[in-house]
Amino acid sequence: MEDLNSKLAEMHAEVIDQVLDDLRNGDRKARAEALMLLKQNNVTAVATGNSSLSKLAKKLDFSSMEEKVVPFRNPRATSELPRKPSH
Repeated sequence: MEDLNSKLAEMHAEVIDQVLDDLRNGDRKARAEALMLLKQNNVTAVATGNSSLSKLAKKLDFSSMEEKVVPFRNPRATSELPRKPSH
């Protein structure tokens, strides 16, 4: 199964590379293909360079607080299981 996953990942990368090449070469159909590929992969925006999204992502980086975070416990998981009704 791992071999299949690596093949699928390779195919995905090749498709992305080809669409990007076509886009860079001015292929008009590549625009629609690129947008569809982005949408299928849930990519709505990429934080690059000094963009406002990049600045926001840096402000939202809480990795320095990792040791201070207390894991959340689901109160339902620690509560007693419901009892069966008695007859």
